[in-house]
Amino acid sequence: MTERLRTRSDLDESAADPLQVRVLHGSPIVSLYDVRCRPHDFRRGPEEWSRTDQIVLPRRGVFERETRGATTLADANHVLFFNREESYRVSHPAGCGDECSVLVFDAALLQEAVWQRDPAWVESGARPFKFTHALSSQLAFLSLEQLRRALRTTTRDRLAVDEAALALLDALLDDAHARRGGAPARARPATVRMHREQAQRARLFLAHHFREELSLEQVARAVHCSPFHLARLFRRDAGLTLHQYRHRLRLREGLLRIADGERNLSALALELGFSSHSHFTDCFRESFGLAPDGYRKLASRRRAGEASKNLEVAPRAAL
Repeated sequence: MTERLRTRSDLDESAADPLQVRVLHGSPIVSLYDVRCRPHDFRRGPEEWSRTDQIVLPRRGVFERETRGATTLADANHVLFFNREESYRVSHPAGCGDECSVLVFDAALLQEAVWQRDPAWVESGARPFKFTHALSSQLAFLSLEQLRRALRTTTRDRLAVDEAALALLDALLDDAHARRGGAPARARPATVRMHREQAQRARLFLAHHFREELSLEQVARAVHCSPFHLARLFRRDAGLTLHQYRHRLRLREGLLRIADGERNLSALALELGFSSHSHFTDCFRESFGLAPDGYRKLASRRRAGEASKNLEVAPRAAL
């Protein structure tokens, strides 16, 4: 997804360009890019190969990635792992684009980080990423946004940026190794595949309708599945209930909107499906460790001495 493009310093430079890249940070340790995709059509694209080992964190929108014989539907709840020279294809079945951040770490550093969690995998000579994707925690999503906002300040501490990126790498690898879903190993391959496809259809539906008040019956009908069956298979595949999954999408969109300058929190709360300003505030604080007003102040700081403060690890978030 990220290899087809010319790198741009400003994502708004050419609205006609379907895929645009902005470099936020580059050091011998890590590079960080923002990528925005606005495809001209939504069919599956041509086969591509990643030139580096990459970690991709969707922030808005939804897309499908086909790799290793399986298709993953990726949205803001996910982190995706791309091995160098591994082929993949991308499509946008929701009829919209996506916005992602991409982390590229030094190869030796990345190997060391993976070895700490799975030495047998590294010593086998395999590519660094065993998993194609995983759920990301609320803390990891918040840490990424703090890092991105700090990098947009006029003065930045490169050491602090590198350290914050390494802390984020640790969090993402922990998520990948600790939060693996999937059907039981004894299930037939055809059954596993069918359940995964049903769960992905549900995720695609939620990506379109996460702002709406939905019943389990409505979601099940939309993906042609019984409510009882969908509730069981979705939790097994995604690691979260349908309600929890939608809740995360709402809160992550809220965090991005606040960071982008949204002032009317009451209107934002209702737009995202919360019952009131106070309900949104309570959920936001419980999930990210600080209130929306506190995050807005944090995101708006631009003084030189405050850039490194934004990189401090946030309070432990609810998962």
